[in-house]
Amino acid sequence: MRPVDERKPKKDWRTTPVFADITRDACTFLEAACNVRYFEQEQICKDGDPRSKTYGQVIDRWTSTHSVQVKPVARHFGNCGVAEYVIADIYDTRDLEYLKRCGMKPEDVQRPPRSGDWHGFLPEEIPEGQSRVVVNLHTLEYINPVKFGQALTLAGMVSLAPKDRDQPILKKANQDKLQIIDVAGGLFAMLCHPKRRGGGDIPANAEELVAAHGGNPRDPRAKAAKLFKGVEDVKGRWRGGHILCTSEIRYEDWPTTEEVLERGTDISDKVLRYLVAISHY
Repeated sequence: MRPVDERKPKKDWRTTPVFADITRDACTFLEAACNVRYFEQEQICKDGDPRSKTYGQVIDRWTSTHSVQVKPVARHFGNCGVAEYVIADIYDTRDLEYLKRCGMKPEDVQRPPRSGDWHGFLPEEIPEGQSRVVVNLHTLEYINPVKFGQALTLAGMVSLAPKDRDQPILKKANQDKLQIIDVAGGLFAMLCHPKRRGGGDIPANAEELVAAHGGNPRDPRAKAAKLFKGVEDVKGRWRGGHILCTSEIRYEDWPTTEEVLERGTDISDKVLRYLVAISHY
């Protein structure tokens, strides 16, 4: 582990490898893969002994590295022509104060990952691309993003669902959790374990919702139990199946978007109603 410039010439170093520090390379990769941004803060240690002749002088310097989570897709504000990333919703006021003390600046969050992989979409780009739906190849049941107020493209599916969606059923949802009511949330629910096993498992029906809140039917959240009517079989329905995000262009024997829309069964409304119900969990 000794650096090259500190190795004594008398010793035979031919069988001792020189280790390379790949920390920055790993951080560069993780920024894009895990939606984080790393930033550095220079730390300075000064002599704090008033009796010392070097009082107040810098006696040591080092750099500490911190990270902050960002939302996976960049946002476009106004008509500036530039998309920027924004900080994730997991941080409260105390967290933000801590990150600022660590030296976090707005540009540390807004910039693209150092790997160069840009995950943002301008609003006018979201409708562009091939039309797609998510389909279970075993049953030909499919989820249509249009029913969730999202564009029928890959960008439309991975982008955050619009807040101003004209979906009457959303009025019954918990307005603080509208972000889970989208295609991604629907696919997640379809692939979950069908039975709630405790912990953070989402409920599959009204009984499990009430049980999750201590079995108190008077709990305000338990009042949403009636929203599960007719959608008790959604959770885990696709578990173990082969799932495909279709395309307009045929690839091997996989069905195209047009074929799925013609021959398949649209269960989007059912999945949408289930997500509305669990938004109260």
